[in-house]
Amino acid sequence: MSVLDLVVKANARGPTSGFTDVSDDEVNLPENFDRLSATLFKPLRVGAFTLSHRVVHAALGRSRGITGRESPLSALYFAQRTTPGGLIISSATGVSPRHLISLYQVGLQRQDQIDALAHIINAVHDGGGIWFQQLYHTGRASSPALTKAGYDREGLPEPARGYHAVTASSIGESGINTHSGESFGVPRALTIEEIGEVINDYKSTAINAVKAGADGIEILAGNGFLLDQFLHDNINQRNDIYGGSVENRSRFTLEVVDAVSEVVGYQRIGVRLSPFSK
Repeated sequence: MSVLDLVVKANARGPTSGFTDVSDDEVNLPENFDRLSATLFKPLRVGAFTLSHRVVHAALGRSRGITGRESPLSALYFAQRTTPGGLIISSATGVSPRHLISLYQVGLQRQDQIDALAHIINAVHDGGGIWFQQLYHTGRASSPALTKAGYDREGLPEPARGYHAVTASSIGESGINTHSGESFGVPRALTIEEIGEVINDYKSTAINAVKAGADGIEILAGNGFLLDQFLHDNINQRNDIYGGSVENRSRFTLEVVDAVSEVVGYQRIGVRLSPFSK
């Protein structure tokens, strides 16, 4: 058994952990709390949508994918958290099956993945909820073993440059990747041509999200993943149109936004940013 297999086994979670049945009786609010006048529960216009309240289910990484697709139990998880007119943002969904954050990463390139997601979105829509699909690329936050696993799953041979994660410049993360039990390794810088391919990956994955019933798309450009890596000059040390100035370092993210807008329109796109991370 490889180190990667051992780590995956150690990180494996029970099939129902994290699921809770919730009801209003379990919420203890102050006796004088006026829900009707509280700003938190007032409608809010966000792009093409009017939310009935301002409590949003933020995107997360649940790491419960089954061979790259959502588990049927996810329909229960998200249905429990759906409210009429409330916004639900999905689990993080990879735009490239070759570049994994973990073996449980969910993708949206195959028909079985689209069908599995549609089952979840239907459950949210049945409860009156609004669904945004979060899309991301792991970038350098992977490792050689996980990259190899991604290529193997796709039936692809080892790339000429080896099993390296990709990022803005060849500057790797320090420490150990907890999803594979090895060092992150030294990533390689994406070529301009490859950046264009990643942009197309975002667009094609957005198309499949809409096929599954998604109401909008959230682009993850934070939390240390690929688009975030291009934004920061301690990682991005390129000297082409994607590096240097703030405008150039933002170019990749903005081109992804433009590509996805061709699928859903600008009023149905969110971009998630995060505080600076090294």
